[in-house]
Amino acid sequence: LSGLEKIVSSIAEMRNNNSDAHGVGSQRISISEHHARLLVNSAMTMAEFILSVGNNTK
Repeated sequence: LSGLEKIVSSIAEMRNNNSDAHGVGSQRISISEHHARLLVNSAMTMAEFILSVGNNTK
């Protein structure tokens, strides 16, 4: 799980530093489609896992 968490943390860091979510970022980066898919799928997998754990502890 630590590897997946590192990917998800990197997504948040990229969003905060390089997007216009908090105003214009210091620099714009472009990523390839395969990297974008990795980021999206990793975030979805982590979210599904967290929800599954939460549902099993009830």
